[in-house]
Amino acid sequence: MLRRPTPGEDEEDILKMQEEFLRKKRQNRNLQPAAQVVNLRTEPIKRPNTNEQEMRKPSKYAQSKGLKNHSEKRSKNNDTVGNSVITDVYEKNTEKPVEKKLDGEDDKVYYPTILPFVLGDIVEKNLDTVVEFDYKPMPPEGFPVVRKQNKDSKTTKYIYQKNIKKIKKNIVDKMDVDEPSCSNNKQNTINLPDRSYILTSENSDDIHNENIKILSKMSEKEILEEQQKLFSNLDPKVIDFIKSRRMQNENSTRQTLKLNERDDINKLATMNQNVEMDTSTQEIENDTLWENDVLSHPEVQNWLHFDSLEKDKLQWMEGLDESKNIKPDEPYEARFDFKGYLLPYTMEYTDMTKTLYHHGEEPHRPGYTITELIELTRSTITQQRVMALNTIAGILQYHSAGTYKDIIEIPLSKLFFIIRIAMDENKVIILEPALKAMRNLVYNKLDEASLDALIGFEEGNLQPCFENDKSEIEELESKEAELKDFHLAEIDIIAALLRTDILQRIYYILESIKPSFNCVQYCLQILTRLGRDSVETAKRICEMEHLMNSIITNFVPVTGVNFVFKPQVAYNGKPVLAAIKLLRVLSLQTEEICNILLMKYNILAPISVYLSSAVDRSYGLRIQTESYCILSNLLYFGLSYDSAISLCPVILTALYKHVQGTDINVEASVLAATHAAVVLQLINNILKHNLNDFLTFKTEVYKLLKEGLLKWFGQLSQMEHYTCAHLRILCSALDCCYTVIEIEQLPVKFVSDALKQLSYSKGFQNVINNLSSCSNLLSKIENKDLYSVKNLISLKCTVIDSAQKVLPILKVASPIPLLMSLFKLLTIVNQKEISRIFLDHVWNYLQRLSKCVPSLSDNWFTRMETNFVFYVMKLSVMCNVDESKKDVMYAVANKLCYTLRVDKKYELDFLFESIVFNKDWFTAERLLNLVNLTDADGFSKALTAIGDIRQCYRRVINLNYKDTGANVVLRKWMEPILPRDWIYLPILMLYSKNQEAESIPHVSGDHAQKMSAQIATEKEFIITCSLEWILFNELCFSDLVNDIDVTDRFCRIMCVFLCDNSLFLQPKIRMLLQKCTNVLFKKKSAFNFDKQLTGLNNFQDFYTQFLEQFQAVSYGDDVFSACVLVPLAQKHNVKWRKLIWSEYAGCLRALDCPEQLLCYEVNEYLYPEETDESLIKSYHRALSCNLLRPDTIMHKIASHHVHIFKNRSQIQNT
Repeated sequence: MLRRPTPGEDEEDILKMQEEFLRKKRQNRNLQPAAQVVNLRTEPIKRPNTNEQEMRKPSKYAQSKGLKNHSEKRSKNNDTVGNSVITDVYEKNTEKPVEKKLDGEDDKVYYPTILPFVLGDIVEKNLDTVVEFDYKPMPPEGFPVVRKQNKDSKTTKYIYQKNIKKIKKNIVDKMDVDEPSCSNNKQNTINLPDRSYILTSENSDDIHNENIKILSKMSEKEILEEQQKLFSNLDPKVIDFIKSRRMQNENSTRQTLKLNERDDINKLATMNQNVEMDTSTQEIENDTLWENDVLSHPEVQNWLHFDSLEKDKLQWMEGLDESKNIKPDEPYEARFDFKGYLLPYTMEYTDMTKTLYHHGEEPHRPGYTITELIELTRSTITQQRVMALNTIAGILQYHSAGTYKDIIEIPLSKLFFIIRIAMDENKVIILEPALKAMRNLVYNKLDEASLDALIGFEEGNLQPCFENDKSEIEELESKEAELKDFHLAEIDIIAALLRTDILQRIYYILESIKPSFNCVQYCLQILTRLGRDSVETAKRICEMEHLMNSIITNFVPVTGVNFVFKPQVAYNGKPVLAAIKLLRVLSLQTEEICNILLMKYNILAPISVYLSSAVDRSYGLRIQTESYCILSNLLYFGLSYDSAISLCPVILTALYKHVQGTDINVEASVLAATHAAVVLQLINNILKHNLNDFLTFKTEVYKLLKEGLLKWFGQLSQMEHYTCAHLRILCSALDCCYTVIEIEQLPVKFVSDALKQLSYSKGFQNVINNLSSCSNLLSKIENKDLYSVKNLISLKCTVIDSAQKVLPILKVASPIPLLMSLFKLLTIVNQKEISRIFLDHVWNYLQRLSKCVPSLSDNWFTRMETNFVFYVMKLSVMCNVDESKKDVMYAVANKLCYTLRVDKKYELDFLFESIVFNKDWFTAERLLNLVNLTDADGFSKALTAIGDIRQCYRRVINLNYKDTGANVVLRKWMEPILPRDWIYLPILMLYSKNQEAESIPHVSGDHAQKMSAQIATEKEFIITCSLEWILFNELCFSDLVNDIDVTDRFCRIMCVFLCDNSLFLQPKIRMLLQKCTNVLFKKKSAFNFDKQLTGLNNFQDFYTQFLEQFQAVSYGDDVFSACVLVPLAQKHNVKWRKLIWSEYAGCLRALDCPEQLLCYEVNEYLYPEETDESLIKSYHRALSCNLLRPDTIMHKIASHHVHIFKNRSQIQNT
């Protein structure tokens, strides 16, 4: 027996049943189906009437037609039976006779008869005429057509009130439906009474009607004017009498109406009991208006199965309430549309937005909350899961772009686990949106696009490491036995993703499921982001052989690339661009990973074929661009020389085509310009290695390079508009010229001539005009203006509040990459005349830079600008600029020192030696500030010993530059090589070492004494050099240190007293300390010890340590005392005074300072008068216990405040 479908089975189960049926039918040809179609057109067969059918209970529909049993209904149809084309499906089974119930026992609830079979034989009837059935046609959808709500209608009555009104009128009126309060139609009708409340005579109605006619002809304004006239003429007592009479009549009227209303309700109930179903009832007008309030429909009692209503089940069909108006600052739960875009609180209900409304917690609001989307991702209905995942993917895409910055906080960790669970589905319909959501979460498309925009430029050869700080993870793992997945995701999403075996899952998707092209691309992009995370993660990907073999085999095949891109390229023997980009990112990591790619996976085989293939389509050009970059990366690590030499004919052919046909005009193709730039970059890398096998190609390369450079220089000179993307060809050509000149060690005359011609051109002036507007350093953009996520590192390349939404250096017309390559070439061309012309072009930019605080110095893309500024400084040193310009150049060089990153030790060393610590760059105007310092002060030696100061700072910074070889990925690219207050760095280093030395046990012996003496000598040298350099900057270059907070600078000076127990007592150091503190004391109004200080946890701990040191080793030193007294002025927080007068009262006897050394005037320690009684008690206790020496500053302070307090108390008591 064949099994029938059951609830819960899907289409696949039905198809399996069909196959089973067909198989059994082939085995048994006599198998009879459950139903069959019989053509009986020639011999119409009448349907027999059985006794059982006659005994069947008639339906309500039949009763409404006046039919008593089934036979009567059938006879009506048999009269019209003829040659009809309508078939009749009838039941083979019969039902048991049902006993009739008495009318009184009938509960009027009827249930369908349960039949053992659904269908019998299908019999076709021949009818001559079309039968006109007396019933309303059923819509083709099988369900009543959904009608739209009429928003212009309104209701203020209950259901029974409307029926009462209909009974009174004896007609069927239009229904009043719900309408928002804001959409009420304004009517001009005046509210007039329906009868007179004052007159009681027989003709009162006639008089009232006449009054109504008069009033109806008057406007509301006229009526009010007449009313005021009556009020002014009548006696107020008469008016009160009339009002009281009206109130009495109204009360009696209400009681009468209530009695009448009860009679009407009883009448309504009686009529409803006698109502019978009649299908011929006249159709209600405007029936669509009833859809929002089904229970109020006047014909609800006549509908089938509506005699016993369950109102709670129909509430979802009710109309929506009007959205409330919220205050501007009132928060509300965020809702998103299907694309993931944040919706406003309310929006207009239209055909476009009606699908966003649903029956959730806020049915009047459109869209879905994140909580609702998370619930839908767990739904058993596939379409709901797909919709939820697609919406989450859209939300994450907007989030990664920074659209929701400072607007809403997206719970990334929660969404991460929801998406990762969905990725374990094998159905492609669910897998694709899940992969898309994961891609949008971890793969920042803006970051990738910005990094790809650097392809062809010199800085594009380097890549940032996206690894998050692991210190917090290590700290938690040391405290807990196992770090939970959710806690890990809160710290580092990439680490949490790797813990979920994402690599193994991606392998299964690519190799076993073999999904659509979109799924493949999402998987490869996720792997690309994982490859950028760290060298360890990239190595882990490369060492997973089955994953890499699957990618190489399916998406990096050995084939030509001249084809039109279609989504079907995946798994069809065609290369996928995302897979080749993944190989490029992996090849950027380390030499070890490059060796793995070469030896295990032989990536040079497909790369060589791609480069050798002739292409004329955009997809093929993109693949070749990525392939050239991969080969350049391998050459950067000193690999694949033979392959590069073997491809030289192909490379030269490509260069020749670009020299002849690729332009840098705005109308030219950006893709072609990028392709030409990477070809020149590959040639540049080959030239750097100076291979003997390349000598045969050098002549041709030089010839093409000269031709191309002159062509592109000429085009730039004539251009009015340009784009940075097109100028990358010229940048790569300039880099090649730099390498050629460096290798050949010969001047290239055509380069000098071309540069000179370019310097005077109008086109180059247009480039310079955009320099300041495209500068990151001058942008005044702070990191808080950029969007970033703590547990997911990004490059912060978007500025949400700006007009262009990107960093200034990434603007379309940014000239900085070109200027970087140009000034780098000028440093090796060594043409002073030409160099001065170009320096004059950037003079305005340098002036602005010297006067501002550099912005975005830790941004990855600012590296190009800092390189450009360094080459400008280097060129200035080589050209020996005028004395009038040295001051600006020195200020720029000083700012550049703390702008450079940790990988720029060579550049910093050059700046220290050539400019910063070079007395030739100290202008006479700056040195005039030293006239107040005499030789007796010993400071004049600072200028003669400037070399010692430089060596001191080089030793502290460990500025011994060594070329570490190939290093493409930079781990600490956000860390500066020097802090902003780098002139205090030696003092801070000694202070840190001294804190660590306190925990080390003391070692005795001759060797230990020698080491101690050596350390003491080194300390003295470092502190002396540091204080001299600090004082020199405070006096001569005060404008360069003004952006460092004065309180921070004072705390750095205070650290000198904590570096050693007696070093501050040496005459020279004491003199330098006094000079430094005196300079800072002149800015005493800026001292603030309550704010967070840079480099200190809090000032209270630091000041406590300072007091302990003073109490132990100060010997009453005046400079030490002056520093202790600074926070004790009355203008500062009282807690500093309480600290020394109570907890560290032992300092009071030694604490004294001459007035000329004090930071503040004496009166600022005395006034305003002290009001804190606990502190005054401390003053009194110190005086009474003899803790203070007479005639000291502390004795004067205590005596003054105690005396003032006593006088104030006496006045209050009297």
